[in-house]
Amino acid sequence: MNYFANSYVKYVDHMEQINEAAKTDPVGMVEQIESAYRRYLSSIAMTITENPERYKIILLAGPSSSGKTTTMEILKEMLERQGVRCATISLDNFYRGENQAPLLESGERDYESVDALNLPVLEGCLLDLIGKGHCEIPVFDFMNRRPSSQTLPVALPEKGVAIFEGIHGLNPRVSAHLPKDRLLKLYISVKQDIKDSAGVVLSHNDLRFVRRVVRDYSFRGTGPERTFDMWKNVLDGENKYIRPFKSVSNITINSIHMYEPCVLRGKAIPLLRQIPPESPHYNYACWLISQLERFVPMEETLVPHNSILREFVGGSVYHEEMDPLEEEYK
Repeated sequence: MNYFANSYVKYVDHMEQINEAAKTDPVGMVEQIESAYRRYLSSIAMTITENPERYKIILLAGPSSSGKTTTMEILKEMLERQGVRCATISLDNFYRGENQAPLLESGERDYESVDALNLPVLEGCLLDLIGKGHCEIPVFDFMNRRPSSQTLPVALPEKGVAIFEGIHGLNPRVSAHLPKDRLLKLYISVKQDIKDSAGVVLSHNDLRFVRRVVRDYSFRGTGPERTFDMWKNVLDGENKYIRPFKSVSNITINSIHMYEPCVLRGKAIPLLRQIPPESPHYNYACWLISQLERFVPMEETLVPHNSILREFVGGSVYHEEMDPLEEEYK
């Protein structure tokens, strides 16, 4: 699987080549794709370590199911290996709480909105880390759906950095009053479609949706029908609150792993078959099944435990599975 550098790393994207590699050398394909992703992240870590006095805050943003959490942990691992102390912080901790987000026209709460976050508290933490090297991070209590009474102290040495991960990391309202020369802004998403000779087989959004169906069912207690129901609001929120700001990023990360349909199909197809014919999502579910069935299956055991795909299929070495109650806030 060859790849080449563009504004982000772009990978071979043809289904025929993916299937041929899955048939003849699945282990080699996985190793090459995983190594390529880590090499790119290593180049980002090098950018940070070469400027340890400049970059204090790393803002990592991207849409749902992009692999933000695992990518953050990989970067932390790489930075600390180079002697740069690193704190990782989820923007989820800054949620205001249940019924504190703006209302949509439907009457539902818009938890995709940047106004679902306590922006003054977030800004205060960021300014404290830059100016003082320490702060108190709030802790969101997902069990009770409100901020906890506890806080998490974060202290960084002089050349330490903090990575803040969340969908709103690039929103200008988050960083409007921060010194721009102390920030590094990263945008991560699935940046490619998978094609065949006739055109697109699975779009970048299709791939993220398959990731989310598998993850939501396995680790968030959410059935596929509910994930389908939420998806439109998720995409609408991305179009309003995430994509307009991706151009302000310093670096773009392409999180596609070209072998992922070969692995995810094993869990995704049975879940998609649960969508009943009377569902408004039935046609899309059937289409996704037909497209996934075109990929040569690969065993999940081939996925390294430090791969971002483990964020969706489980077994990651970096983090425990997410609390099911986080589902409405991510």
